[in-house]
Amino acid sequence: MSTTTRLSFDEFQKLPDQDGTRYELDEGELLMEPSPTFLHNRIRDRIARRLYEFVEAHHLGEIIVEMDFRLAPDTVRSPDVAFVTPDHLRMIDINRSPVEGAPALAVEVISPSNLAQDTAKKVDQYLSAGSSAVWLVYSRCVW
Repeated sequence: MSTTTRLSFDEFQKLPDQDGTRYELDEGELLMEPSPTFLHNRIRDRIARRLYEFVEAHHLGEIIVEMDFRLAPDTVRSPDVAFVTPDHLRMIDINRSPVEGAPALAVEVISPSNLAQDTAKKVDQYLSAGSSAVWLVYSRCVW
């Protein structure tokens, strides 16, 4: 039987940094994710690089990896890759985390341990908070 830890946003903000652990807040429930695998990071970095090249060439905004976004009062998510528009950038404090509001595009690299219902909930949270699109990347390749 697993234990659910419920936190307010203020309590979430006060969590200490721990090497190898990423936190998200899912409608008040604390989620702790292990560090991503080498393959996961490799896929994330390739996607981020290609998106960055396109966004930079067309002056569309910014690409950021693993940044916390506050999607609702009790929900903080950290997409693997995010696209933020210039309008959103003008409204946020780039020196604070989490960023208020949803990225225009959230990219999630799906790991074998990710459950379908959790992924669907996460997609709904991004879209409900204002994301225009969410990409789910499933990889079958080993290299």
